[in-house]
Amino acid sequence: MMWRKEAGTGDSRSFDYILLALGVFFIIGVIFKSAVVFIAVGIFAAYLIAYKIYDKSVMRSLSLKNKQRTVKLFPGEEESFKFEIENRSMFPLINGEFTFQIGSAIKAYTLTKEEEYWRELHLPLSIIQKKKTILEFPIRAEQRGVSRVKNISFDFPHLLNFSRVRLRYYDFFQTEFIVYPKLLPVQGANAVFHMMPGDSRLNYSPFEDVQSPLGTRDYSYSDPFHKINWKATVKTQKIQTNIYEKVVDRTFVFIINLSTENDKNMVSFNKNLENILSYTAFLSEYATKMRIPFEIYINARRPGKIPYVHLHEGEGKTHYMHALEMLARVHKQAPILPFNKLLFHIGKQFIKPKTIIFIGDLPGASMEMMNSWKQVQNSVYQVVEGEGGAGIRPVAREAKRNAT
Repeated sequence: MMWRKEAGTGDSRSFDYILLALGVFFIIGVIFKSAVVFIAVGIFAAYLIAYKIYDKSVMRSLSLKNKQRTVKLFPGEEESFKFEIENRSMFPLINGEFTFQIGSAIKAYTLTKEEEYWRELHLPLSIIQKKKTILEFPIRAEQRGVSRVKNISFDFPHLLNFSRVRLRYYDFFQTEFIVYPKLLPVQGANAVFHMMPGDSRLNYSPFEDVQSPLGTRDYSYSDPFHKINWKATVKTQKIQTNIYEKVVDRTFVFIINLSTENDKNMVSFNKNLENILSYTAFLSEYATKMRIPFEIYINARRPGKIPYVHLHEGEGKTHYMHALEMLARVHKQAPILPFNKLLFHIGKQFIKPKTIIFIGDLPGASMEMMNSWKQVQNSVYQVVEGEGGAGIRPVAREAKRNAT
């Protein structure tokens, strides 16, 4: 049963009083053998039967449409949201009030005042018998995060005794609101591109994919010996050289540090969390527009064998939407994995050069590990925030902690 009557409501006490009166009148009728008293007992009994039928009919016949739905918005965007409620019983439910709560990422600005998102929202509701009613109102995305509708209830006057009845909705409401981070620009993203061996096709590149031959051409003195195609050489009676697809690795690796260190080397949550995630969202959009694959690592703890948040390498609009959703789901007070442990885990996974971009603080203790990376990873950058906004700069050996 989706709806349950809250204990202690006035109509429950009324039922108990009438049931007690019925018992008293029945005893009096038996003792005095009065027909009038038995008539009164019959009236009370009929009332109680109708009372029970009404209660069961209301709870069983009231239906709230609850299909799985995800509403995805950027901060400031608006959407229309609605509840669809059906009353299948023979009794009308009039002069009622529908109440619910919604998370802080979303605001029903026509129903609540400023800074009162935690309060219950109230909507007048009357539903006649065998009919559906739609409650519709606008919502606005306020801040990055994920919100759900909860604490749904319906309060209305009882048809037979006019006391207030409060039905609580106990099913899990499946609509979810996801508010993406803002896209804060990062200057210098276009300068990060570096030519490295990889899988992306490019007409001009110093690297080739030997698994993708295009054909042969006449041998040149500058060609390496291992590229000679001997079968083609025998057929043409001229030395022939294999031609392969030109390739380049343009993969971006975004490594996000949600923590920061103070002067006493105490780790705490970075107060610029929203900016850090917004810069990551911008770089993800940039990579998508440039058709560059990217992956994301975040030092937020998660249960399982992999103790950090990770978006695997991919590209395209779908991958970008997955990145935005992952960033939106990072909790403002998420448990933190020490940054050096994150670097240790992901450093073992790099088997070819990639373009690495750090977003967030880069502690001095991590530089030794980073310097060993730079022997293989020849493109390591950090997003640094200044007065004119954020920009990308190469990570130097003497780099210290820089707040984003």
